[in-house]
Amino acid sequence: MRRGKIWRQANPTNPAFTPETSPFFHLSRLTGLYHLRMDAHLKPIGMDVPRWRVLNILYEHECAPISTIADLAVIRMPTMTKLIYRMEGEGLVSTRVSAKDGRVTEVSLTEKGHAGVDQVRVKAGLIFERAFHDIEDGEIEAFMKIMKKIYDNIY
Repeated sequence: MRRGKIWRQANPTNPAFTPETSPFFHLSRLTGLYHLRMDAHLKPIGMDVPRWRVLNILYEHECAPISTIADLAVIRMPTMTKLIYRMEGEGLVSTRVSAKDGRVTEVSLTEKGHAGVDQVRVKAGLIFERAFHDIEDGEIEAFMKIMKKIYDNIY
């Protein structure tokens, strides 16, 4: 594969490298801004981005071990464990010891958790519409494909 000027400038080993030429700099800024906006929208309903990630993962997986949720959310296991137990105290999730493996704690959404997913999706939709209002389907598809490829390369 031939590496071009942009690839070389984006590489931190290049003397021409600057934060402006770094995809990770822009990705970090985007993620940080997204979290700021989401937290501002979610705080009034008692939610935040980490809770949103957990709710969304459990909505898709119905019941999952804490380790799986941590992996999917890309959050360290001790941090995720604390978050899950806080969410259990808030009535958003329930936990139980796995029938297959007593060392594994499984997590499920409660009725309140399901309602939380609906509330958060409304708020997340506002941010999504603002962020992607002038972006075509093909651009979103290409963006998703590139992000997945980079994730797989790093993983």
